[in-house]
Amino acid sequence: MAIIALSSATVLIFQFGRPFGEAVSLSLALMCTMILIHLLVGRARDRGAVSEAVDRLEDRMADLDEDVGNLEGRLTGMEHTMPRRTRAEMDPLFAEVEVLGTLVKQMAEAMSDLETRVEDQQALAPPPPAPSLPHYPQTQPDMRAQAFAQPPAFSAPPHAAAPPPVTTPHAGQQQGPGQTPAMPAEQPHWHHGQVQAGESAAQADMDAWDRKYGVTPVAAAGPAPVPFGAGSQAGHEAGPEDDFPFADTGAAAADQPKPNLAMRELITSALNANRVELFLQPIVTLPQRQVKYYEAFTRLRDTEGNAVEASVFLPEAVLSGQIARIDSLLLQRSLQVIKRLTSRNRNAVLFCNISSASLIDDAFFPSFLEFVQSNRAYADVLVFEFSQTDVAAMGGIELESLNALYEAGFRFSIDRISDMKMDFNSLAGRGFKFAKLHGDYLIGRREANHGHIHPSDFGDLLHRYGMELITDHVETESQVLELLDYDVKFAQGNLFSPPRPVRAEVLQGTAAPGPARTAAG
Repeated sequence: MAIIALSSATVLIFQFGRPFGEAVSLSLALMCTMILIHLLVGRARDRGAVSEAVDRLEDRMADLDEDVGNLEGRLTGMEHTMPRRTRAEMDPLFAEVEVLGTLVKQMAEAMSDLETRVEDQQALAPPPPAPSLPHYPQTQPDMRAQAFAQPPAFSAPPHAAAPPPVTTPHAGQQQGPGQTPAMPAEQPHWHHGQVQAGESAAQADMDAWDRKYGVTPVAAAGPAPVPFGAGSQAGHEAGPEDDFPFADTGAAAADQPKPNLAMRELITSALNANRVELFLQPIVTLPQRQVKYYEAFTRLRDTEGNAVEASVFLPEAVLSGQIARIDSLLLQRSLQVIKRLTSRNRNAVLFCNISSASLIDDAFFPSFLEFVQSNRAYADVLVFEFSQTDVAAMGGIELESLNALYEAGFRFSIDRISDMKMDFNSLAGRGFKFAKLHGDYLIGRREANHGHIHPSDFGDLLHRYGMELITDHVETESQVLELLDYDVKFAQGNLFSPPRPVRAEVLQGTAAPGPARTAAG
């Protein structure tokens, strides 16, 4: 622009003969005009570029607004449709679960009806021909009273004449005419000592007299009677005879159980040779029948490989002081099993029965406590179980031992309940979190000492104290059907699964503990 202005001034001076001052003024005016026009054109171009950028931004914002509106619409649609779709997808599943529950209940009803029909058919079956029975004189009650009042023949002095034995024929025993009824191999005999009986005792039932005065079988291999207060011991199944313990202090003082040397030798040899097996029985939920917990039982094997149940060897194990060795072995193996279970399912819980006598064993309990304290990590999945008879007979030493286990983090269970008036609130404060009740007690097939507590409300009572009710001895589908009416959550029995042995590889490397150095041992 300066060159153009200078050129214009030169042309005006030399071509047109204009004065120098006029030519310079005109060239400066021309240059300013060109500068102004250039500025106006540049601003106009910049304004156009800015306008185009703004237009593009506005278009982009409009697109973003549209996208946001679409997202809002989709989110609104999902909020309205997702619950409906989820409900539409879950309703068939709920319906199927309800149908399965109905089918399970119908199956239980059908099994109950089938059992009832089988029982009716057995009742309608013709009775077997009655064997020829001996004829007793009309003075039979006097003879029975005389038999009760007199000692047996083997306890009489050599010079005294033995009274004639009173025999009673058993069902299914065939006798020919003219034959004298023979005593069966398991006919009970009386202990030494005379028993005073009046007229009312002479008419009492023979079985009631046997239970009251401690009659034991003649066979030498039979189990010794269990002393009162030692009914439920380490991992040992309770048989039918254990459901109703009898505690007659007079009879117990007169008839102390005698050592069974053969059974004691069998227990010792089984422990020394590690012929001890661990059995597990599941505890299931109702009505799903899914396995929730397990209970451990102990069985011995004799030299011929025959299994010896706890109801057989337990009494002699208590008398001989070997119950602590069995409890120690049971604890070690239960810990191995619970480690295997928790590796698959963290919620698995194992019930381990131990004897109340082991709680006061000076040689056993300190090492036992040290062992469980070193395995506190399994305190939530290992539950120690005691019978109600043992818990009721516990003294200060046993309670202190329980408190030590409770402080270590372990919890307890009480089983074989027959007295529902027990102070379960105080037991819950001592660490008892589970209670086992016979299924027949709950549904009313057996009478229990429940006071003002109806058996159907027993589960709610325990729940208020923070305890769980488990019904055991469930053997038939009819029991399950009645238990479902009482909203029972947990059940145990041979109907679901009998006790099954633990595989040898799980217990590999566990040797039986050495004999405890106690006075009883």
